[in-house]
Amino acid sequence: MRFTQFFNTALISLCYTIGALAQSVAGPQGSNNTVASSIFVSDNQDIAFALNVPNNSATDLYFSIMVPTQRAWGAIGLGANQMAGALMLVVYGSEDGQNVTVSPRLASGHSEPVFTPDINIQTLPGTGLVNGSAAYLFNGKCTNCRSWKSSVKGDSDGKNKTLDIKSTEQSFLYATGPLGRGAIQSNAKDAPLKLHYSYGTFTLDMVRATGAGGVPVISQNGTNPGRVGTTQRLMVEGKTSRAGTAHAIIMVFVFVGLFPFGTLVLRLGNWVRWHAINQAFGGLLVIIGFGLGADISKLYNRSKNFSSAHQVIGIFIFIFVLGQFALGFFHHRIYQQTQQPSKMAPIHIWLGRFIIVLGVINGFLGFNLAQSSYWNLILGGLVIFVFPVIALILVTKHFISKKWNNHNSKDGPKEGAVGGFDMEPWRQTAETQQYQQASYQPNPIIARPQTAHGQGGPSLSGMPMGTTPGYQVHIGTGPAPLGPQQSTREYV
Repeated sequence: MRFTQFFNTALISLCYTIGALAQSVAGPQGSNNTVASSIFVSDNQDIAFALNVPNNSATDLYFSIMVPTQRAWGAIGLGANQMAGALMLVVYGSEDGQNVTVSPRLASGHSEPVFTPDINIQTLPGTGLVNGSAAYLFNGKCTNCRSWKSSVKGDSDGKNKTLDIKSTEQSFLYATGPLGRGAIQSNAKDAPLKLHYSYGTFTLDMVRATGAGGVPVISQNGTNPGRVGTTQRLMVEGKTSRAGTAHAIIMVFVFVGLFPFGTLVLRLGNWVRWHAINQAFGGLLVIIGFGLGADISKLYNRSKNFSSAHQVIGIFIFIFVLGQFALGFFHHRIYQQTQQPSKMAPIHIWLGRFIIVLGVINGFLGFNLAQSSYWNLILGGLVIFVFPVIALILVTKHFISKKWNNHNSKDGPKEGAVGGFDMEPWRQTAETQQYQQASYQPNPIIARPQTAHGQGGPSLSGMPMGTTPGYQVHIGTGPAPLGPQQSTREYV
């Protein structure tokens, strides 16, 4: 791990050096190494920024930003040490991967900044990939970056945010996207961003950066990795979306693991109690996961309006899960009273199957929305492994049960017969019901003739025998009226 970090640091340093050499011979707009500038390079060297304040303009700024292509994106925040109210200059790869896109955005808090068309940035020569496509380099001129409207409600009573060009310690901030995966390649100014991996703050000497206008040069001269007139104040690395990670883990665990396992418990051993406990626990996790998903949706522009397919389907799944719990609860109560499956049983079963399938599909959509589509491979592997295994277990159980029933009955019990394997008792046919009735063959009973007084005649032993009030004698070999047949399974 340390070797990898050392290698990345060395590679980034080399990028900066070559970028500086390239800019030293760049042509127009005063792009040379004599331009007045202040230069910042982060401690972990994953972003560099140089600024020039032309003394012949009251609105213009020249700047240069360099970010390794290993990072999904990089951004510099002007005039603030926190995101709220800052003007962010975000850079990332172009659609063809051969150039750099810059996107001016306004930040309103700890959420993805929003593209603003009010800021005018001109792309200058030298912009592109440097050091064999190892780093992005953007050279630009902003004609109105010294003052901008804050996007924070009620901030500064509606006044504009401004840069103090007389300050020797003007506050700035920076952020970089995750390493490797999720890199952006787009020409769109409002391309969606993933949560930053590292961020920090620094101060910049605006007085030192003031002089003749031109693109400043990012170099690696000096003992303080290329910094000129800047000081690092804060640096945080390894930032991840814990809520997003928890949301994904919970939902995958429920819809690929817990809910299918609950179905297996019921079908395999008819353990209704454990089925209820398992599915209720899964429903509780769905509520938690739904809450986490709703919370992180407010952080990103692509999900703030809750209009994506993943979010819409997720809302329906949440409602279905609550309805499924209610169906199961009332069905069980009715079964306890009547010992017969209710009409809600097939609805409960098929709705449960639909919820599991829909939840798995929504998982794939969720990873796409989070710009983490590479996790779809893991989810697909789990689906391919788990569901066939469950199906194999159930088929094997059905085969063994059928063989066992055939072994214990000369004619072979029908599905639904007493003591047989009743997969779906509400689907019993007339043939299975006839078989159940025929399974009871009581011995014939000899009735005693009643006397005129309602007393029974003499018994076989010659002793008088009275008739018990309310007792009815059944004669013949037909089925006795024993009440409704009790199903061996409540529901599947």
